[in-house]
Amino acid sequence: MLLISQKFKNTLYDKRYVLLLISLISVLWAPIIFQAFIYSDEISDVTLFILMIAILNFTKGRVLYRRITIVFFVFVSLSKSASLGLHIDNIDFVTWSAMLVYFTMFLFVLLQEVWHSKKVNDNTILGAIAGYIQIGVIAFILFKICDLLYNGSAFNRIVDISDIIYFSFVTLTTVGYGDISPTTDETKAFTVIFAMVGQFYMAILMALLVGKYQQEH
Repeated sequence: MLLISQKFKNTLYDKRYVLLLISLISVLWAPIIFQAFIYSDEISDVTLFILMIAILNFTKGRVLYRRITIVFFVFVSLSKSASLGLHIDNIDFVTWSAMLVYFTMFLFVLLQEVWHSKKVNDNTILGAIAGYIQIGVIAFILFKICDLLYNGSAFNRIVDISDIIYFSFVTLTTVGYGDISPTTDETKAFTVIFAMVGQFYMAILMALLVGKYQQEH
């Protein structure tokens, strides 16, 4: 039984990049797909916890970060329980701020794994894609915090979670449709920063991976 359990854990770890990427996409798509449903918030919470489990699996050899993930998991669970059925600004702000710190830390962990990979393979490419999406998640959280701080007036119209996700990735990819635009100085500054980060990431990291792959072959 223990042997089967260990094999299952090893299989999960071998598929860590795939599971992480699927979890990240689920976190982003759940608020958009299920926003019309009554339990859309609960579905989003479930996808967030699945992402944290995927991160635990990804950071198997990093004891410190696994402990941080467990503490963060407990903290988010308690904050969600405290604000169940309510929208308390102070609790929401602290929760989103904790998420910002946590996912920023994980971005560095993820990029280190990609950068120090011995060769360019499927996992390296999936890790690079996951890193790009992770930057979008960080942008989304930061824009959400801005919207909380300005009581819903950080943009040119009232936005919900799905709108902020949409705006974050439109900014990161520098598409910039203009239907949602920042109105405060802080939100404008972050918009410019993430537009630049999105371009630098694609130009620098992906170019380095391609160059490394060509050297190997």
